[in-house]
Amino acid sequence: MTVLTTCYGADIEAVADVDGGLRDLSSDAVAEFVLRQWNDVAKTLGFLYPLTTVTRGLRANVSGLTGLQSAALATFEQWVRARPRELSPEIPESVRTGRAQVRQELLLGYAAKRPDFVWYLEEAASSLPGGGCYARGAVTTVSGRAFADDNAPGYFHDGARGLPAGACGWAGPVVLSIGTFPWTYGSRLYRRPPGLDWDSSGKWAPAVTAMSLCASLWQPEGNLRQDARLVVTSYRRFQRHADDALRGVPVYDVRTAVPGMLYRRGLLLHTEQDSLETHTVRGARGPLAANAYNYCIRRFAAFFALRRSLLTGSQNLTTDQWRALSTNTDPCVKPFLKLVAQASR
Repeated sequence: MTVLTTCYGADIEAVADVDGGLRDLSSDAVAEFVLRQWNDVAKTLGFLYPLTTVTRGLRANVSGLTGLQSAALATFEQWVRARPRELSPEIPESVRTGRAQVRQELLLGYAAKRPDFVWYLEEAASSLPGGGCYARGAVTTVSGRAFADDNAPGYFHDGARGLPAGACGWAGPVVLSIGTFPWTYGSRLYRRPPGLDWDSSGKWAPAVTAMSLCASLWQPEGNLRQDARLVVTSYRRFQRHADDALRGVPVYDVRTAVPGMLYRRGLLLHTEQDSLETHTVRGARGPLAANAYNYCIRRFAAFFALRRSLLTGSQNLTTDQWRALSTNTDPCVKPFLKLVAQASR
């Protein structure tokens, strides 16, 4: 039993153990853990080859994986900008640039406002700069909303209450699951992640910004700033709704497994001699693609595995990590905050 079970419950301990968790808090172990997250992201999304090339080069340097985070983000940006996209000729570049700018600034503004809860954004559109809208000019084929209206009941939330329509027709709060980017919308867990459609334009790259925020949760300082109670709530909500959708999926048994069929294997989904991308379950809250489900579970797993390791080895935290922890409002970390106070005397 660790701090996760004591504070939150055995289900949180179990998700932290997915893919082996993280037991050692050495710099090399944490670097390998972060690389494991990036490899999963890259394999799922499709940029594993360029990432592997970059990380191979890092390992050849004396500093090793020290620059992994920035190198991986740069690789992701290069890949996402180069992805072939069919752009509508009806939308001028000026509108695309304005939309990309608003998206990026809203994400950065939210992270600055709520550094303790980067995982999930839920804000009334009226409280966001510009009402969460961008200038669409004379273009009528776009809504003017920076993000998709995701207020119907989905896998990340139970449905947002209606609010007076804002400047560009928001009917409820703006909701985004940043911790599972690029699967950000609870009612759109399709095979293809919708967050990758946040086009870059000029210097504005909102998908890269969102990926950076997501990846910050696998870094010690970013992780320690988060109030884990809110991530626990997000995980249990997602798992409850996903369990309902996956109720008919059998448990994996190597003795009877049929190639091409979808199975539940622990907390993850599994298929033999097939790709998870070919499997989508139709649940009451919409489609749930198998690759999207596994991706989301692994992002939750990474957060809790790192949090467990950091608190278990709190005596070895760096000054910057202690500083990040000192702002945390989660009651679970109070015993560790006393250590911060003692260390500062």
